[in-house]
Amino acid sequence: MKLKLTKRQITIIAVAAIAVLALLVSRGRKVDSGPEGIDAHARQACSDFAAGYPKAKAKAARLTLADRVTANSSKSDNDLIRKRAATMGASANDSDTEWRAAADALTSACRTG
Repeated sequence: MKLKLTKRQITIIAVAAIAVLALLVSRGRKVDSGPEGIDAHARQACSDFAAGYPKAKAKAARLTLADRVTANSSKSDNDLIRKRAATMGASANDSDTEWRAAADALTSACRTG
């Protein structure tokens, strides 16, 4: 049995194949792309910080929280979270304004990855 396709049928098949291929490629890129990402150590640092920040009112509590957060973030491959955690740790013994600014920067880094 011989299959004979017209030019129009070949064009329709080619366009459909290209559309399917483009869809597969675009879905594959969504999985692989994105920001630097939050690895396990950065995720733990962000979780520890989110849990401890509301309770860290006194400087001693801030320092304890900073030690816990920087212990995890220092093992992370995420440069932004590592730097923001270090800045937060350095400001733990500073004024409330400096502490809040560093905490906000770390919170933002944790959200964006």
